[in-house]
Amino acid sequence: MEVYVSVMRVDAALTKKEEDELKSRLSAARQEKIERLRYEADKRLSLGAGLLLDQGLKRFGLREQTEAFGTVENGKPCLLCHPEIQFNLSHSGSMVMAAFSSCPVGCDVEKKQKARMDVAKRFFAPAEQRVLLSAKTEEERDLLFSRLWTLKESYLKVGGQGMAMALDSFTMELGGQPRLVGTEEGRYRFQEFSLFDYCASVCVQRKEPGKGETFFFSFQNLEDMV
Repeated sequence: MEVYVSVMRVDAALTKKEEDELKSRLSAARQEKIERLRYEADKRLSLGAGLLLDQGLKRFGLREQTEAFGTVENGKPCLLCHPEIQFNLSHSGSMVMAAFSSCPVGCDVEKKQKARMDVAKRFFAPAEQRVLLSAKTEEERDLLFSRLWTLKESYLKVGGQGMAMALDSFTMELGGQPRLVGTEEGRYRFQEFSLFDYCASVCVQRKEPGKGETFFFSFQNLEDMV
């Protein structure tokens, strides 16, 4: 199974003409969504998300402008006419992320943050808390905290559960290959990406346990789209 992952940094200085031209490539619904947002930073993130979605759909001969979008039972966005194509979007700070696959997929990008044990005690499983406490340096603990957060979020987003599922109800094990601890471990594959001062993770629900995946990753800046 192939998984396509794209990340875009969206804080570039663009002229109004350049920004308007980029927006014109997107559907009226996406343009309206951008305009409804109050803050310029949020507008940029929504613009970047739309462009990554359009770029990813091109790989399948589709365009964001012409596709009909809906949601599955848990509110996760989907393509109404092409259920065989699964996608997910995420953004944080000045980064936007998109993932595409033929199987359910979730992705999460987060700006690296300070490890807060009060938050970990509330949202992380006991084994994950022990991993944080075992860190030899504060820097290591911060990175472990951010990695765990994005991995757990990517898993939740596979099925669109969001905060409907408690973050401490499942356990992630870090290592060379992060994995979900428990009986369903073989059903999910995780992949991490390190991006400057951000962490990013993708989770794919496999059609069959143990099947392999090939990840294709690309990074670009918003100005590359002009």
